[in-house]
Amino acid sequence: MHKIIDIKNLDQIAIIGVGLLGGSIGLALRAAGFGGCRIGAGRRASSLRKALNCDAVDVVTRDVAKAVSGSQLVILCTPIRQFDGLITRMAPALSPGTYVTDVASTKAQVVRMAERLLPDPVRFVGSHPMAGSEKTGVEFARADLFQLSTCILTPTSRTKPATVSWMRRFWEALGCRTVVTSPERHDRLLARVSHLPHAVAAALVNLAVCESAIDLAGPGFADATRIAGGDATMWTDIFRTNRRAVLQAIDRLVAELRWFRQKLDDDDAQAILKWLAAGQEARNKWISRRYRKKVLPP
Repeated sequence: MHKIIDIKNLDQIAIIGVGLLGGSIGLALRAAGFGGCRIGAGRRASSLRKALNCDAVDVVTRDVAKAVSGSQLVILCTPIRQFDGLITRMAPALSPGTYVTDVASTKAQVVRMAERLLPDPVRFVGSHPMAGSEKTGVEFARADLFQLSTCILTPTSRTKPATVSWMRRFWEALGCRTVVTSPERHDRLLARVSHLPHAVAAALVNLAVCESAIDLAGPGFADATRIAGGDATMWTDIFRTNRRAVLQAIDRLVAELRWFRQKLDDDDAQAILKWLAAGQEARNKWISRRYRKKVLPP
């Protein structure tokens, strides 16, 4: 465990995008003892007013350069499609040594973009806190959203170890446990456990709509398709920026379903039972590990 960073020593943090994640970061900062200025930046005045009313930030602005000027840490929490323009506009206003990170669900494309557009004295490392919900908007933000969740950091060969260490301590101060891996490995693994499940949930809903089968659906269907309620625009960005890994994950799923289809067509009860039991056991073990982590934080 790294020594928790004393966020009380920071004076100003800029949160670019004050929706669910950005707002929760602002609330978590205050809960963790941060007494400096939380600057929220965004495009819509209505969203910024909501962030102020929720006490997620202290000051708001629609000028990203103004938001990052003088900030010791900048966190990008907007949809990925906005990153290019945002980084381009804020880069000249960043002080040397400023820490910059993001909360995007895909990393390889984001990291390449940041390393290309940010000046060298800026300390950037990509982050992906595995927290949130299918709901969006700062009104759903929570100070405890990151408690005992996993935050994945994705440095490259250009990232200084001290930058990674500092950013790990920051997320740990908000309650996360941190994991470090490459942007490419992050995208490959997240395609299987996050991005593909969303696509499958959407496919199940679209399939159920046919002949109004959805009208007969019960709690199991609701559990399996909950994440299909996520923001469609955001998920379009995620799929497009992790296209290759998602395509590979789809191919793996199709192969798995083809195997199951063949065994079902053969009426091979033993093979089907073994297949289902393996999935049941693997999920139960994962749930058990996840529960232990929530009871006994690492």
